[in-house]
Amino acid sequence: MVGVATPLFPFYAEYAPVFGADPQVWPGGQERICNGTPGASDKKGDDMTAPTAGLLRPPRRKGMMGAQTVLPMVAAIERSLGPAVVAQLLDEARFARLPEHGEHVRERQVAILHQALRRQYPEQAESIQREAARDAVEWIMQNRIPARARLLLSGMPWAMAVWMLGRHAAQNAWAFGGSGRFELLSTSEFQLTDNPLIRGEHSTHAICAWHEELFQQTFRRMAHSRLRCTEASCMAAGADACRFRLVMEPVRAGA
Repeated sequence: MVGVATPLFPFYAEYAPVFGADPQVWPGGQERICNGTPGASDKKGDDMTAPTAGLLRPPRRKGMMGAQTVLPMVAAIERSLGPAVVAQLLDEARFARLPEHGEHVRERQVAILHQALRRQYPEQAESIQREAARDAVEWIMQNRIPARARLLLSGMPWAMAVWMLGRHAAQNAWAFGGSGRFELLSTSEFQLTDNPLIRGEHSTHAICAWHEELFQQTFRRMAHSRLRCTEASCMAAGADACRFRLVMEPVRAGA
């Protein structure tokens, strides 16, 4: 039986990378960073200690995000708009090369990529971002989540699974929220303050389609298939934080 002092699951460190953080990519406690800027070389830092148990330690450098904020986005852009657009957007974001899975990426580069897509291709941006978010979750499910974690969560009441996933998201929020502040407001509501992906943007409506879809797909895959996530307020539209709410969709007639 799992004791109360055990962090979430007895295999917590094994499934810690729910949002792209990988405890195995830093051999000897070294941190892998994709500098991504022209003329810059990747380096291994010595300011990261390897996790031993419990939570995965975030990068000590502020403003870093996980590679899954970039790689699925690039693939989705290429499928929808072609390789020339990909090259142009990556150049604007100053990526000399794409990050590898498990590398940290500077949030400013991630933000430029997302914002440039919204600005230059407003008609296609939302569908591309949602596709990228779904692909990110799919990759994480296939490559980072042990079958034991999926089985345990699927056997829980959905409210308990949502609570545990929300706690885990808060503890590893740097991977999808960078220097923003992620907070759980309740079992079904959470917020991201100073979201780096929309920092400085202004809109008449909520624009965090990537985060909205990322949360929805994660909770649907690991808690309940009828959960729907909506962005209730957005900093780009004047709110003090980007707030997201989970609701249970009704059972369809005849289902």
